[in-house]
Amino acid sequence: MIILSAIFFYVLSGQTYLSNEYLMPCLESLSTKWHLSETGTGILMALGMSIPELTTNILSCFKSSRIGYGFGAIVGSGVFDFTVCFGLMSLFSNYYHKRALRMNLKALMRDIYVYLLTLLFLTFVFWDYEISLTEALILTLFYPSYLLYSLVQMEQKDDFQLSHQKHHFPTLLQFLDFHPEQAEDLDVDGKEIGQENQQDTEQQQQDQQPSKILLPFTILFKLTIPKHPEFAFIIISFYCFLTVNVTMTVVDEFVEQFAVSPAFVGLTIASWGGNIQDVLNASLAAKNKKTELATSSIIGSQIMNLQICLGFPWVLTMLIWQRNITFYDETISQSMLAIMTVVLTSFFLMLQQKLRLTYKLGIMLLSIYLLYFIYELLQQ
Repeated sequence: MIILSAIFFYVLSGQTYLSNEYLMPCLESLSTKWHLSETGTGILMALGMSIPELTTNILSCFKSSRIGYGFGAIVGSGVFDFTVCFGLMSLFSNYYHKRALRMNLKALMRDIYVYLLTLLFLTFVFWDYEISLTEALILTLFYPSYLLYSLVQMEQKDDFQLSHQKHHFPTLLQFLDFHPEQAEDLDVDGKEIGQENQQDTEQQQQDQQPSKILLPFTILFKLTIPKHPEFAFIIISFYCFLTVNVTMTVVDEFVEQFAVSPAFVGLTIASWGGNIQDVLNASLAAKNKKTELATSSIIGSQIMNLQICLGFPWVLTMLIWQRNITFYDETISQSMLAIMTVVLTSFFLMLQQKLRLTYKLGIMLLSIYLLYFIYELLQQ
């Protein structure tokens, strides 16, 4: 078990490093080269940064026993963000500033409604243990509708990019390399405060030595990923495919040895490893009073994960196989109800605290996740 867990989390850490250090800069280069607008850049960033989730669900669709893992890894990520990330953001905001920061009601209400509607539809989809092409198409088309709804609701042009782009917070590797006292010199973008121009900051980030823990990944990516953005994107996507395939192979072994469902592994263990960066983002957003940005980024990316990263692979798989997707994991339907309960409870607790990230709210959200984990464990 120790060896399997070590391999699992190590590969996930490498995947996080790949996404933050190579995929994001590659997408930025492509958006500049293609002269995309802010809206187009936001969409490209959101789609590109979800490649690991897309790959996970695509691979899970080609083996019926893995359907639950693909679903669990994506949906479990949302539960983790709503409880643990928001809970830690509340605790850190009180620790750093000795007061509760406030969230934006309009943006939170909009994204929560869409997220809950998507969860409700997924509950309906999973109820009969079969996914039809029509259901998958509806789920996929939710996202363009959400984009249109967001554009109508938003008052400022920049808000669109805020909700759908995964921004440049300090990466996990930067966090491992810095001492706590050095973090005082970082802003929310992971850049040193006081830098005179962007070029100096980028040069400093390039010169920074990565963590020795992930040295094999660092050497491999540096030697094999080209500077040409189109070719780099292809190589990065290939590495995402490889890392996801390794993690899913480990999951198969884990499920076989410990007799747990793939959905349970995805909903719990996979979400822990896949959201390491989100935990760091939440803590630094609280430190730098950027909670509104972090809130919109977290929920917006989770909406896309549900609608695109689940829906599109299902559509692709059924078009190839010419038949519906069936699965036999009874815990999935029960988990959907539990997940909706967790999200609704978390939302009402935020309203009860008047959208202030209080210390009390942080404790309650973390407690909710602990209860949710115990529930999922008992289901096994």
